[in-house]
Amino acid sequence: MSVTTIQPSTVFDPEDLKTAFSTKTDEELKLAYFLFRMMGKPTLVKLGGIATVWALKLGLPIKGLIKGTIYRHFCGGETAQQAQSAIRRMANAKVYTVLDYAAEAKEDEAGFDHVLDEIMRNIRLAKITGEIPYISVKLTGIGSREIFRKMQEGEVLNQEEQAAFQRTENRLDLICKAAFEANITVYIDAEESWLQQGMDELAEKMMLRYNERRAVVFNTLQMYRTDRIAYLTDLLKRSEGYDVILGIKIVRGAYIEKEQERAAEYGYPSPVFHIKADTDRSFDKAIDICLHHLYRVELCAATHNEASTRYLVNQINRQGIADHRKRIHFSQLYGMSDNLTYNLASAGFNASKYLPYGDVATTLPYMIRRAEENTSIAGQMGRELSLLEAEMKRRKL
Repeated sequence: MSVTTIQPSTVFDPEDLKTAFSTKTDEELKLAYFLFRMMGKPTLVKLGGIATVWALKLGLPIKGLIKGTIYRHFCGGETAQQAQSAIRRMANAKVYTVLDYAAEAKEDEAGFDHVLDEIMRNIRLAKITGEIPYISVKLTGIGSREIFRKMQEGEVLNQEEQAAFQRTENRLDLICKAAFEANITVYIDAEESWLQQGMDELAEKMMLRYNERRAVVFNTLQMYRTDRIAYLTDLLKRSEGYDVILGIKIVRGAYIEKEQERAAEYGYPSPVFHIKADTDRSFDKAIDICLHHLYRVELCAATHNEASTRYLVNQINRQGIADHRKRIHFSQLYGMSDNLTYNLASAGFNASKYLPYGDVATTLPYMIRRAEENTSIAGQMGRELSLLEAEMKRRKL
């Protein structure tokens, strides 16, 4: 089956199946349906993830199976060049790419430098092709988790650790400076709460340095954290009077079980909400705060939640935000919530997909996390499956 060229519309309709799955062939649609059915079984996902990791460690010949199924659906390829076919296919549907080097970094200076080199190559590629407006950076890919933890807990860094952290800052500065010069955007990922403070500080430093005319650098706020509204409000207050456009990316959060388990183990209050409705309210409140300060904020709502997506769309329309494509971004993960991404793009909104790439074996932890996260999102699997089933019926498959 050939893919469909999307014609622009004026109304966001997440039920428009033809637009949502316009880039998927019949074979790809069937694969997606199979994968989401499997991911709807949490026990199977957990056991499958463990078995897959061990099979690869033991050298069992399963790489081809992984590459033809879950890897094919959630990843763009083993290299950034291989990912370009997915990038162009999305671009034809007016969907932008957030390129994400998904390999887990080795915890040493050589590993951090390798990730830096890969990201710098991606920025050069983005500048040459003009097809990659956004890149994603994970700070534990270019710096030590242990040093971030020590900083958060107020431990004094020794001279060697101070030098290592300075190298981390230097790596991030090289990335942000190159992105500034290439006219692209850097999304800095959020991580576990016990690492985040030093990451926030680095992100803010880069925003002050490079975000004078536009948001070159975005920091990510996980809105399932009970303190993020206070952090956002404080950041806005502290940045008053500076010539800076704050880049704020809001997500719900990816480490809820890990956060709750660690809080219980170490005997401190859980830093994340226990009730999903509280997270939903926090997310939508962050939208309101950012829209109120849109004259000095660019917002990225990175969510698969349809209600929050509709809420932001309605606010844009209600408030008559004419330059919303420059100031407000929507984003979802590649392989998920196509009904949101492609219909947002078709309706004229700035919509993107996080497109991970990397070697099959090294991206496996990323793919397992995606599968496990999906099974824990209330209603997500059912929604994905119902849309896929409806499209398969529409195509008479």
